[in-house]
Amino acid sequence: MHLTELALHNVGPYRGRQHIALATRSGKPVVLIGGLNGCGKTTFLDALQLALYGNRAQLSNRGSQGYEEYLGSMISRGVSPKDGASVSVSFTVHAEGLERTYQVTRSWAASGKRVKESLDVVVDGEWDRIL
Repeated sequence: MHLTELALHNVGPYRGRQHIALATRSGKPVVLIGGLNGCGKTTFLDALQLALYGNRAQLSNRGSQGYEEYLGSMISRGVSPKDGASVSVSFTVHAEGLERTYQVTRSWAASGKRVKESLDVVVDGEWDRIL
């Protein structure tokens, strides 16, 4: 699996829509993420896990919070909880001589006292109803 992009929308310190390119190039196989304390490095890593694993993700700052409570806390400050947040990760997989492109998007928003979550998977540009 080769990560190509992480898109964050109203997640923690990433207010609005932010796209982070993760694709590597020949001769440059490493992507470095750096920044000052509090800039969002841990949120970046947690968002990547959250997109792929949902409530099974090993999140660094979840503590004893329930999953819905954690999702609600991950919506950027100053954003209406009803507007919600989302994380999208794109990656390619090489198998049996074919390259397949996936995009996994997990989004959530407050609905009353509950947080409603949705998951969409796009494979090679087409929504996959099974995944």
